Amino acid sequence: MQVEPSLLAVLLPYLAKVFRETSDRKDGQRFAPPESGDEELDNAWREGLVEEGRADRLSFLRLLERPALELGCVEVPEDEAEEALRGMTELRLFLRERGLKSVTDEDLENGRIEIPKLTPEARTAYLGYLLLAEMQERLIAEIG
Repeated sequence: MQVEPSLLAVLLPYLAKVFRETSDRKDGQRFAPPESGDEELDNAWREGLVEEGRADRLSFLRLLERPALELGCVEVPEDEAEEALRGMTELRLFLRERGLKSVTDEDLENGRIEIPKLTPEARTAYLGYLLLAEMQERLIAEIG
């Protein structure tokens, strides 16, 4: 990954902080299916989502803690790649919902963001969002 080390020095601690914030959420509430009328099925669904989300976040946390990431190297064991990708996706969604409210989906997807016009908080969220996207693309290219 070609990322300026000084940028990584700012973004990686920021992403770790955001990661901790996402860990406090209750996934079973956020990603719950429509009520089926079967309380047991609904509870099993929620518990499964919570457990899968936990595994995804742990895989991504291990990636964040790897010293090679500070040098721009995205290293994930092959058996954790999908979980790490989902963990990154969750973090990108969180950044989108919390830090990039002022940006339209269309502008975000097309990269038509005028960075100097963003607030400092939105600017950091956007750069974190871009870094995660690049990490995901690299992983997908490796496992694809």
